Amino acid sequence: MRKESLFAYAALCLALVVALGAIGAHALETRISPRYLGVWQTACTYFAYQSLALMALAAMNKNLRGLWISILGSWIFSGSLWVLALNELLNPGLKILGAITPIGGVLLIAGWSYTAYQLYRLRA
Repeated sequence: MRKESLFAYAALCLALVVALGAIGAHALETRISPRYLGVWQTACTYFAYQSLALMALAAMNKNLRGLWISILGSWIFSGSLWVLALNELLNPGLKILGAITPIGGVLLIAGWSYTAYQLYRLRA
């Protein structure tokens, strides 16, 4: 992925997470339980960290394949948590999506570990 494309993608993700954070803080605050509001916030926090990290790596202008694993993991992790948080409003059967969240977490760990390995190899 080109540097400019990665920056643009990360910026769009940051815009999305700000909007989703605002939805959680204003529209969902009285409609879902504090427990699920915390789940919503966790999804937003991890997605924001991921997006900021992508911007930092885009500045390095390196072709790092591990980022794709992290991007996929971020969407699976945060996306499943966003849906899980809405289960009180939409359908209690959506709780099953909570089982997908650890897959996203493992992909995040694997992607960032592989990215660290690639960066280590590039130092030489």
